[in-house]
Amino acid sequence: MHAHVDPVRFREAMRLTASGVTVVTSDGPSGPAGLTASTFQSLSMDLLSVMVCIHVESRNLSAILKNRVFVANVLAVDQEKIASRFAQSLQGRPDDRFAHEQWRAIVTGAPALYGALCNFDCTVTNVFTHASHKIVVGEVLAVEVSGAEPLIYSNRAYRALKAAIDQPHSA
Repeated sequence: MHAHVDPVRFREAMRLTASGVTVVTSDGPSGPAGLTASTFQSLSMDLLSVMVCIHVESRNLSAILKNRVFVANVLAVDQEKIASRFAQSLQGRPDDRFAHEQWRAIVTGAPALYGALCNFDCTVTNVFTHASHKIVVGEVLAVEVSGAEPLIYSNRAYRALKAAIDQPHSA
């Protein structure tokens, strides 16, 4: 069964959802690669794994798949400029985008961003194709957590979480 959903309405609705902001980075035989991913999610606790969805036309996808490693750097609230830099099309060499921040290797050698909310260091274990995207599955080999506040993206803007204020409920 297929219902007709207006693609414009679907896009508008998806734009309203809020999510954390993740920069996926890789390094290895194909050189450095990085992009701001619109979809990053935990996948399994049985085999600690995550998934990231990358458009099939992304220049970075090929390098990530050939390198077979990546770090999902979930950004902190003060890292909006990094998200914007890695969301842009490549201008010049791919590694130019890495020059503005401090990076380190955790286990796989892929670049992990200092100060990120958390870093998930992964090896690529599986890749699936769905329509316009590749779903890249990574086994998590290491996790680092900073304790910073998360950067959120919703309705075409970066945002910070605001604490809810306890207020009495009406009876």
